[in-house]
Amino acid sequence: KTQNSKMASVGRSLFVFLCLLSSEVFVTPEILGELPDDWPPKDEKFKFEADGLYSEDFDLEIGKGLKTFERQLDDVFTCRLAYEIPKGETEEWRVTMSQSPDKTAYSCIIERPGPTSSELNFKQFKLSMIGVKEMGYGEAYGDPSKALPEEEYSVDKSKMEVSGVRGKFKGHISRVLAIGSPHIHHEEL
Repeated sequence: KTQNSKMASVGRSLFVFLCLLSSEVFVTPEILGELPDDWPPKDEKFKFEADGLYSEDFDLEIGKGLKTFERQLDDVFTCRLAYEIPKGETEEWRVTMSQSPDKTAYSCIIERPGPTSSELNFKQFKLSMIGVKEMGYGEAYGDPSKALPEEEYSVDKSKMEVSGVRGKFKGHISRVLAIGSPHIHHEEL
């Protein structure tokens, strides 16, 4: 297999795993120790961190002008969403970032959690992967399980971005994701 087909195969497998994980994160007492009776707190947003995995719920900001949300997984990889939503009601969204166990891929999924579609009308969006050498896969979804038509979004592998196409994007997304490979650091023997 070529390097690109290997990455695409690993990327698809990682994507399926992350889609399942981003919708439901299973936390066991073995992972967290003993959980208090009032966990999770009712007034706090979901957040989960483990080695190579980070997931957090956040509110999209509504109002004119470009807004940015970004999180860093480690000292290498950052996931950034730039977007504009001129009006609407605040919605809770989730970012899930991970590194593959063999450290050959990073992924970022930003989505409306659960089976619920977003009611917001985005003027524009752009997901950027910062700190990766190569972006192997990117996609945007209108409904949680249905990709946007290809003419509505673009995947720019040289800029490491997935974004709406000006004049063609119809304003509705519920999930955007990207998978990329890190820069390989060579250690001297």
